[in-house]
Amino acid sequence: MNTFGHKLEIFCQHEPFSRGIKFWFKHTDWTPDHMTVSVALPLTLKRLTKEDEGMEMPHSMQLQEGEAQQFMDELWRIGLRPREGSGSAGSLAATERHLADMRALVFKTTPQIDGA
Repeated sequence: MNTFGHKLEIFCQHEPFSRGIKFWFKHTDWTPDHMTVSVALPLTLKRLTKEDEGMEMPHSMQLQEGEAQQFMDELWRIGLRPREGSGSAGSLAATERHLADMRALVFKTTPQIDGA
């Protein structure tokens, strides 16, 4: 059993009336004798001034690849989809429909619809 570690959890909630999405980020670190839990606070914006010209823009957030995947999965769970619909699920469904059409043309049959 791993007795040292950390875990980032991301939670999203769709707010239909305000047309917004709320995000929560929770980070847990643990060792054999200690556990700490941290949460992200609301984002703070800094108004740039003339003195800030040329300043390197700091990033607002950094995620490991697995954490970014969890973020995307959580957005998918609450109903957000890619705008163009070219994700793997949409692409696969389109390919399957095209293949059914091609079979119907070649074999002169009626295309089979899933579930029929």
